[in-house]
Amino acid sequence: MSLLAPPPYPQLPSAVETYVAIDLSPDGEPARSLFAEVEDEARNKAIQLTDHVGPLPSNLTPAMARWYAAHVAGPRSAALDQVAAVLGENDAEAGTRGTFLEREISRAEDLRLAGKRQVVKAHREKNEADYERLAEARIRWQKARNAYDELHARHGREARRPPWWYIPSLFVIGIAEMLVNYESFAAVKIFTPAIATGTTILVALALAFSSHCYGTFLRQVESRFGAFRRDGDRAAAARILGLGTACLSLVLGAVWYARTSYLADELIEIAVIGGAAPSWISVVGGSMITNMVVWIVGVILAFFAHDEDHAFPVALDDRDKAEKALRALQNRINQPIQRQFESIDAQSDRNIGQLRTKEQSLASSPRHAEGRKLFARIKEQDARVLSVIDAYRGKLRSRARETPIVFRKQAELPSQPADTLDADQYAAEPIVMKYG
Repeated sequence: MSLLAPPPYPQLPSAVETYVAIDLSPDGEPARSLFAEVEDEARNKAIQLTDHVGPLPSNLTPAMARWYAAHVAGPRSAALDQVAAVLGENDAEAGTRGTFLEREISRAEDLRLAGKRQVVKAHREKNEADYERLAEARIRWQKARNAYDELHARHGREARRPPWWYIPSLFVIGIAEMLVNYESFAAVKIFTPAIATGTTILVALALAFSSHCYGTFLRQVESRFGAFRRDGDRAAAARILGLGTACLSLVLGAVWYARTSYLADELIEIAVIGGAAPSWISVVGGSMITNMVVWIVGVILAFFAHDEDHAFPVALDDRDKAEKALRALQNRINQPIQRQFESIDAQSDRNIGQLRTKEQSLASSPRHAEGRKLFARIKEQDARVLSVIDAYRGKLRSRARETPIVFRKQAELPSQPADTLDADQYAAEPIVMKYG
C-alpha cells in the first residue's frame, strides 16, 4: 500500500479513541462487573427503571445505570463532544456552521417531553381535585391489575371469558327443550294454548339455566373448594348448585306431570274404545330421558365455556373496567391541555425538520463527512454497549423465572399511569442511546 494512501478512518481524536477502545466483550472487565450485579439486583421484587428525560438511556435498572455511569457515560460524552466540535465547525463553502443532527434531535425530544411535563404541572396546580380523583382511579386500577397479575402468574395463562357462542348455544338448548315438551303441555286438557306455550318457555329457560349452573359448578369445583378458595366461595357454590337443582327439579316435575296426565287420558280413552295401552316407559320415561339428554348437552357446553377459576375472569373484568375508567378520566383531564401538547409537538417537529434539511445541505462537505465517520465509530461502540446491557437483561430474566420481578417503567407524563412489566415484557422494551 502506498505511503500516501489515506487510512481507512481519519485520525481519531483522543476522546473518540478512548471510548471505542473500551473492551466491551463478554469477558472484558466492564461486562464482568455488570454481570456480577445480577444476583443482588434479582433479589428485588420491584425494580424502578430510569426516566425518559435525562442523560441516561431510559429503561435502565439501577445496576445498569450505575454501570453505565461508571464505564460508559464519561468517555462517551467526551467522544460525542469531539464529534460535535468537528461537525459544528464553520463550513467556508456552505457559509454556515455545521450541525450534529443526532445530538440536536436528542435534545429536542427531551425538550418536547420536558415542556409537556411543565404544562401538566401547571394544569395540575389549577385542578388539584381532578388529579386527586385521577390518583384514586389509578390506585383502583393498580389494585385490579395486581389481583389479575397474581392469578395470571398462578395459572400461567390468560383468563378465559365465556366465548361468544355460549349464550346463543343456551338459546339453542332452550329451543330444543321447547320442541321436546310443547306437545306434552299442549295435551294437558286444563291448559289453554297460551298457558301451554308459556309453560313450555318457562320450562325451557329453567332447563337452560340449570345446565348452566351445573356445568359451571363442575368446572369450578377446585377453585371453590380447593387450597386457593376464598371466603364465601363454598357458600356461593352451594347457592349455584341449589339453584341448578331447583330448576332441574321444576323441569322434571312439570314434564312428569304433563306426560302422566297425557298417559292417564290415553288410558281412559282406550278403556272406552279399546285398543293396546301405551307403555309408561315410552310415554313418561322416554320424555324424561329426552329432557335429561338435552340437559346434559347444556351441562357439557357450560363446562367447557367457563374458566376453571371463577375468580379469574372476574379479575379480568375488574381490571378492564378500572382501566377504562382511568383512561376516560385521564382523557377528560388531558383534553384542555391537548392543544398545548399539539403546539409543543408542532414546534419540535418543525425544529427537527429544519435540522434535517440543514444536515442534508452539508452532506457534500469534507469536514462533515469526516465527522460522520467518527460518529459511525461511536455508534459501533454503542452497539457493543447495548449488547452488554441486553446480555445482562437476559441473565436478569433467567433469575426472574425463579423469583418473579416487577419492573416499573416511568410514565412519560405525570397524568399517565406508570407501566409495570414482567421480565419477558421488560426484555422486549427498547433501550435507546442518547446523544445530548
